[in-house]
Amino acid sequence: MIQKNTAIERTLSDILEHGIILCVRLSGKEPVLDSCMAAIRGGLYVLEVTLTTPNALEVIRALSKEDNVIVGAGTVLKTEQVKAVADAGGRFALSPVYDPEILEVAEKYNLLGVPGAASPKEISDAHRGGAKLVKVFPAGVLGGPDFLRAVRGPFPHIPLVPTSGPRAENIKEYMSAGAVAVGVGKDVFPNGFTLESAEMSAVRVKNAMIEYR
Repeated sequence: MIQKNTAIERTLSDILEHGIILCVRLSGKEPVLDSCMAAIRGGLYVLEVTLTTPNALEVIRALSKEDNVIVGAGTVLKTEQVKAVADAGGRFALSPVYDPEILEVAEKYNLLGVPGAASPKEISDAHRGGAKLVKVFPAGVLGGPDFLRAVRGPFPHIPLVPTSGPRAENIKEYMSAGAVAVGVGKDVFPNGFTLESAEMSAVRVKNAMIEYR
């Protein structure tokens, strides 16, 4: 049986290896699980199903049974949600904010906790609080690659994952600015997407990371 720290380290290693976290934030009008599977066929294997998505836990449970898929939850705002994600087979919990209690409970349940931060102080606080990855959110609004490059100056030791900004066309810029991975979402699931378009968009995003590396 995988021990606590080993499970978290394995999830961290898997995310860094893939380099892309797909944020699944859907309204429920779309077939959520089928949409996720389309993205997986396109080559995106790390999926963050936000808890604002209808039936998110059921989707996480289903995806956790898929080979080579690393699935977790996003928009985790309460400690009780962490246990629910773990029970559903999730391997990580992303939050838009830094909450020390969420990070602590995530570790208790062998989940990689990834807090959000929007300023140098928040980034530093999250890292000092034990975060192995810090989500920079919303990266696009904060200044994109330029913001990331600026905060990497004083914090070269903190692994940063920008979200809400990266897309296929600028993945190279974000990674060159110091990101260890990126979060994408609307680039794969824009308004009016189809399963076919989601799969093709996933291919495009995946290829952008391959070309950078």
